Amino acid sequence: MKKMFVSVPTKLLILVITALMLLSAGISVMSLSRLNQEFKQYQTETLKQGLAQFKIHSDISREKFRLWQEAFVDLVNIKEEQGFSKLSNSLAAQYDAMQFNLNVKNTWLASSKQTLLFKSNELPDYVADSIAIAMVDEKPVYQIYCQQMCEQIIVLPILNYDGEVAYLAMTVSLVDIIYAINQAIKSEVAVVNFPNDIAATMNQVNKVTASDTQLLETLFNMHQQSSITSVDKVKYEGVQLDSNEKSYLINLMPLYVGGEQQYFIALIDDVTQLKEGYTEYRLQFLLSSLIIFISLAFFVYFVASPFTNRILTLSSALPLLASKQFEQFRGIKLKHPRIFADELDVVATAATELSFELEQLNIEVEQKTKELENIAMYDILTGLPNRNMLNYQLRKVVANIARYQRGVAVLFLDLDDFKKVNDSHGHGEGDKLLIEAANRVRLSIRNIDVACRFGGDEFVVILGHIEDVDDAIAVAEEILERFKAPIKVGSSIFYVSTSIGIAYSKDETIKPEQLISHSDIAMYEAKDAGGAQYHVYHDDMYQRVAQRVMLESEVRQALAKNQFSLSLQPQLSAQDKKLYGLEALLRWHHPERGMVSPDDFIPIIEKSEHMIELGYWVIRRCFELSKELRNKGYKDVRIAINLSAGQFSDINLPQYLSTLLAEFVLPANSFELELTEQTLVTDIEKAIDTMNNLKALGFTFAIDDFGTGYSSLAYLKRMPVDVIKIDKSFVFGMLENHADYQIIMSTIAMVKNLGLLVVAEGVESSAQLRSLTENECDIIQGYYFAKPVPEVELFAFLDSHIDEGHWKTKAHH
Repeated sequence: MKKMFVSVPTKLLILVITALMLLSAGISVMSLSRLNQEFKQYQTETLKQGLAQFKIHSDISREKFRLWQEAFVDLVNIKEEQGFSKLSNSLAAQYDAMQFNLNVKNTWLASSKQTLLFKSNELPDYVADSIAIAMVDEKPVYQIYCQQMCEQIIVLPILNYDGEVAYLAMTVSLVDIIYAINQAIKSEVAVVNFPNDIAATMNQVNKVTASDTQLLETLFNMHQQSSITSVDKVKYEGVQLDSNEKSYLINLMPLYVGGEQQYFIALIDDVTQLKEGYTEYRLQFLLSSLIIFISLAFFVYFVASPFTNRILTLSSALPLLASKQFEQFRGIKLKHPRIFADELDVVATAATELSFELEQLNIEVEQKTKELENIAMYDILTGLPNRNMLNYQLRKVVANIARYQRGVAVLFLDLDDFKKVNDSHGHGEGDKLLIEAANRVRLSIRNIDVACRFGGDEFVVILGHIEDVDDAIAVAEEILERFKAPIKVGSSIFYVSTSIGIAYSKDETIKPEQLISHSDIAMYEAKDAGGAQYHVYHDDMYQRVAQRVMLESEVRQALAKNQFSLSLQPQLSAQDKKLYGLEALLRWHHPERGMVSPDDFIPIIEKSEHMIELGYWVIRRCFELSKELRNKGYKDVRIAINLSAGQFSDINLPQYLSTLLAEFVLPANSFELELTEQTLVTDIEKAIDTMNNLKALGFTFAIDDFGTGYSSLAYLKRMPVDVIKIDKSFVFGMLENHADYQIIMSTIAMVKNLGLLVVAEGVESSAQLRSLTENECDIIQGYYFAKPVPEVELFAFLDSHIDEGHWKTKAHH
């Protein structure tokens, strides 16, 4: 794909403009932040001033009424009077003056027995409550009360000659305080109320009183955006509203909360000048940035153009070096006379010097190439021809098929378990063993044949001019015979065998690489069959290999796309049909081929690198299912997990299982790890060590397919096994084949004597069940009770078939 060409001046221009835009964006964000801070500071200061002024003028109002009370009491001379009749009469006479001069709305005089001695109006409950508080506290009471209007309640105790106390209660308008705050901080002041609700919004305002009623109504009624502004938010942050090309900041000071309404003193400040200053500053900034952008664009493009022209000249000349036209390259004028040299002059000088160096290097490479060609055909370690010579000789032999009308055979050899030699004795000993192996291969062939080291511990033999495949088989048998003798390396003696694949052809059109590929495939067949033997290639092998390769590639995709799932087959106690456990069986639902049989894919992926990854997925899924089972009430049901040989030998297995136990908070005895006999006897000592480590965590073990492998009481006694599973192949024929029956009965008796549990797989009939039960088989598993149940259907299946831990339908004996 051809890349789009963008010149350096353009890139520099984009870079500069991008940088300036980022700078402008940053300054804009900072400016907006500064404006917000100024608004916040302005709001804070306004609230602070408002609260301070409200306190000051409330204190002034209280002091005014205290002084008035002292003067009035002295005038009436109540301290020389008995009773309060004179005080009551004087109060009635002064009531009009109190309304006019002190903004008193109503006045009451109450005795200590709560008898009204004077009243200008009926005594409201809230005033009576204030009088009661003054009686209890025996001191003046000053309170704010709002209903339709907001009033200041003042209750002053008065003492007469006899020591009796009367209480003078007054309700006073807040007009004086509002006016005083307005004059002091130059803010418009209003008393407003809202519903006493946390979700109250500004459009639910009710005006009580205001210093500028028209402005208040305009701001609260004409601006619909205030309807979405929370009153709680305005209390802490204020709100900005626009009206008649002016901006106002509204702050709320809590005044009174009662019943269904909450009352606030609203401070309204004109912030138009502050906002206009910010707008003007932002416009000037944007205009300056635009001028700088345009100026820098012209400057960058003008300065960078000559440099880019010189770079293009150099780039067009460099391909001459690749084509080894060194003289032509030096003939191009790359430098121009200048007063001061720059980086491009340094690059041009370096390119010229490079042309001389490359020319000299090219001469030396041609000489060395000729030398290397002479030694590139042989393996340094063994002295045998290497893969390069193999390809050359094989092409020559295949080309002679048509000329001599004889066949050609390729033998592909791989030493069995050679890696163990390297791991246990080091690569030095391994190299010596390879040298001896190469000598044995060389001695097994004719002088006209070619033995090559293919790589590592692999060798390839080319047999030309042979009549049929039997000639190749004879050579293979000779090689196998030679490898039966031990190989002595220093003080060590090794018994090393080899697996051989043979590919034979008389087809003159066959390609050399096909012969190598076919012999390689046959060699793997021999190795899979146990090694130390030969296999002759045939077409079925290719199909198996192709299927294995295809399945291996599809396994990784299947893991990524969640195509694998589990099916679980119930295991029941033979005697009481109690649910003992569930065996987890791997299933693969291919999107095109449907359900892939486990017999098709498990033998293949067991030998692939994906098996361990897939095995860990199975283990984790079993832990998830066990957790769900316990949550559903099936706490004593264990899940049997099949471990492959690779999984069991993986050093990370114990740590992984410990991590899952901690993650899912499950006991280890909720799981039964199933191993085949073949897995265990591969390396008995290591197997026992691993089992003991897992046993210490609490896991139980079962030997699967017992009787089909290398059953031995010797290792069975040493291993910490809990369960023996009789292979279904014996159960199928137990009623028809007396030998199978005797094997099963003997196995049950032997396992019982060892104190282990016995599980019979593949039970499909009531007769089988009855016979196994009568002979004290512990656990039954098979189609007679249930096929493996897909995990998505498991809990529905259990609910329909299990009742209080037992199978609902009794089996007929």
